[in-house]
Amino acid sequence: MLVSLTIQDFAIVEHASFTPGAGLNILTGETGAGKSLIIDAIGALLGHRIGREYVRKDCDKAIIEAVFDDVSSVIPSEIISEYGIEVEEDTLILLREISKDGRSLVRVNGRTMPVSVLKSIGSFLVDIHGQHDQQTIFDPSTHLSMLDAYLGEEIKPHLQAFQDKLEEYRAVLTERKQYETDPQKSLQMQDLLRYQIKEIEDGNFKEGEEEMLSEKLRLLKTAEKRNLHLSYVLDAISGEESDSPMSALQNAAAHLDELSSMDEKFKAPAEQFHSILLDLEGMHTDLRKEEISQEESYDEVEARLEKLRNCMAKYGGTFEGMQSFLDEAKKKLDLLSHGDARLKKLNAERVRIEQELLVLADRLHAIREKAGEKLSSQIVEELSGLEIPHASFQVCFTKRPKERFFSRNGYDEVEFLFTANKGEDLKPLAKTASGGEAARIMLAIKTILARADKTSVLIFDEVDAGISGEAAKAVSLAMKKLAKYHQVFCVTHMGQIAAAAQAHFFISKDQSGERTKTRVQKLDEEGRITEVARLLSGNSGDAMSRVLAKNLIEERR
Repeated sequence: MLVSLTIQDFAIVEHASFTPGAGLNILTGETGAGKSLIIDAIGALLGHRIGREYVRKDCDKAIIEAVFDDVSSVIPSEIISEYGIEVEEDTLILLREISKDGRSLVRVNGRTMPVSVLKSIGSFLVDIHGQHDQQTIFDPSTHLSMLDAYLGEEIKPHLQAFQDKLEEYRAVLTERKQYETDPQKSLQMQDLLRYQIKEIEDGNFKEGEEEMLSEKLRLLKTAEKRNLHLSYVLDAISGEESDSPMSALQNAAAHLDELSSMDEKFKAPAEQFHSILLDLEGMHTDLRKEEISQEESYDEVEARLEKLRNCMAKYGGTFEGMQSFLDEAKKKLDLLSHGDARLKKLNAERVRIEQELLVLADRLHAIREKAGEKLSSQIVEELSGLEIPHASFQVCFTKRPKERFFSRNGYDEVEFLFTANKGEDLKPLAKTASGGEAARIMLAIKTILARADKTSVLIFDEVDAGISGEAAKAVSLAMKKLAKYHQVFCVTHMGQIAAAAQAHFFISKDQSGERTKTRVQKLDEEGRITEVARLLSGNSGDAMSRVLAKNLIEERR
């Protein structure tokens, strides 16, 4: 339940803090005092969209904080674990800040969380039912979920079995589409796939080959330049050609030898010259070893790299993408090549699963039909207590059209039929129920669902519109009935309903200063009599109104 709520700088609420009770909490006050702002603030903690216009004028941010206890009884443990929320003493503290620039900050038990977490866990904590929500009962698309909520745990395993089987059925239908193609188109597609597979496989490309070929090209380009320069040097000192420098030097050495035999002084130069020749020959041998032999030409490597890149560009953009394309193409080719046999098998599967789905859907229908009769009877009984004594109510079933036969909830379409008058034909709610009757029907459904509904806090925001007198009394008693199973909040303008409060909060505006401020005050016994009297007659000091208010409060205890 909601243990406490604190609101700061939220619209005209400068600061409000209150501690509600465990049963029926009534909120009353003058029009425009900020009663609905309290509900809006709680909605903000449930992840509802809240804009910067809610930040009080001249303030940096609005802050809403709420404390809930006994959370393990309403929030599934897997939800708590999924978001890594640390829960101590079974308590949850939700905080939301809205800054003047529109940004939101959310904390759950002190830990920063996205707003989506509030939406996820808030749905288990609080159910807000306002005048707008009242209109949902007129929408037939909501009626099946209401009936299933009434069934509660009884229908869940049957619904899960149906949904599991439906997933199996949809998987078969999806696969069938792959085979249901024109035979000529199938042959054309097979030819294309074979070409694509052959082009990739013929390349026999390896992972990392693009990088390896790029590096090889770089080295080959460098090697060509090296060999070019070496060839000039080697040609210069090579003795193989008759006109080479080395050949001329060798001739010079021979002449020096002749000179040294004629004259002793040429002996040393001849020896030195021979030494130089030996060094040049050695250098020639060493430089020859530095020549790089090229097993592949630059053009061959470049052509291989271009082929690889073209293939990748066509089939995936990367080597991994190309391999993935190849695997997928092989699967498609296999599917198309064996399509007839597989399609025949899938058609048999479809027929079998359809029959199983029908059995499960029939079971769902039978359970719902029985529950619909019981729910109708209980709603009529509740409506009688809510001052609609001649009401008739029926849960009407139809099967979905064949083209959209199976949904996740079976084949049932449900609509609530109603008449408030004896002897009149049952018609759809939207065509027969007034606003006041719709409010009471919704209240009757909420009361009936209360035992199965685990949501701890129910909020009714001015759902007493369109009712008065005995109907208001009946609604107040129904609220008290709900409050046995839930913590209930009700914003009301009616004294008959306010008299049923187990905790009564008065919302007022303080305009004594320069700024309007909203105040929340918990009323004592005397304060309750004064406020109920005001709601009954508009004059809280009127003696007769006070007597009537006191009697109403005593009567509702």
